[in-house]
Amino acid sequence: MPTADELIYEAEIEKMDKRARAAGFLTLCPGEVYTCQLHRTTHVFIMLVGEKWSAWRETWKEGKRHSNAQKTIVENVPFEIAIQKAKGYSQFISKKRG
Repeated sequence: MPTADELIYEAEIEKMDKRARAAGFLTLCPGEVYTCQLHRTTHVFIMLVGEKWSAWRETWKEGKRHSNAQKTIVENVPFEIAIQKAKGYSQFISKKRG
């Protein structure tokens, strides 16, 4: 039987996953990594690094295994700020591309 702390932790992860989905992100690893595809070669990532969250954009050239461009959106912030900034960046780029 799970402990109270484990249940609280699981509930927090579920809440983060729901918040990320509502912002248009897919869960890659629950409570740790989320992504949103802006273009077939461009993704925005949100990742837990230590105790805080970071968000960035990566772009790949067709057929390449490694990204050729990265842009930091936000680093070392609480989850809610990371998701808000990443969603805002994604919306900005989507509007810009039309």
